[in-house]
Amino acid sequence: MLKGAIARRYAAAIFDLARKQNTLDRTEEDMREMGKLFKHHKLAYLLREPKIPAKRKETAIRQALTSKVLPTSLNLALLIVQRELVDLMPAIADEFAQLMLDYRNQAVAEVTTATQMDNAQLALVKQALEDQTGKGIIMNTHVNPSILGGVIARVGDSVIDGSVRYRLTALQQRLLTSGSNVQADLPEDMKDMGLDRHGTRPNDDYKTVSDAKPSAYRS
Repeated sequence: MLKGAIARRYAAAIFDLARKQNTLDRTEEDMREMGKLFKHHKLAYLLREPKIPAKRKETAIRQALTSKVLPTSLNLALLIVQRELVDLMPAIADEFAQLMLDYRNQAVAEVTTATQMDNAQLALVKQALEDQTGKGIIMNTHVNPSILGGVIARVGDSVIDGSVRYRLTALQQRLLTSGSNVQADLPEDMKDMGLDRHGTRPNDDYKTVSDAKPSAYRS
């Protein structure tokens, strides 16, 4: 929790500075690059190791970033190393990315379907999510045959589960719940016959549909 708050604070600081300097887009690229760099196993080890002189760490950062990022971004990387917050750099990059999404009124949606969607389906799902969230949607798509059909979409902390598997599970739960009204889930032909969920008629002399006979054949 504390680390998350620290990461958000550093991300907010570099975001505000980039907005004032009109360098948001370039800083966004820098933060992505720095987030990847600080995940590199060998460099991360060097930067975290207390026995390695601070000057050597600074030299490593300058060699890796000077030609690739803005001076303000480089200064942030150096500050992170000086304050021994190396492990937080990827989280700072993620927090900055979220700030950029909020600034652009966008959201990332992780969308899962049973089969690959074509362009028309992608457009329909994207439009539906934009209508529901009020934000521009950036979609990451995934295929998972186990959901059987439909769509599962995760946007931030919200999950929209329209999968066939979910609907079947929900129906099973209703069927298992005593006194549950599942008339709406019955086939139309059963509704028209006045049958309940057990296949019987209220006040019928016969226990099941298969037992019922025309009156002319009653013994």
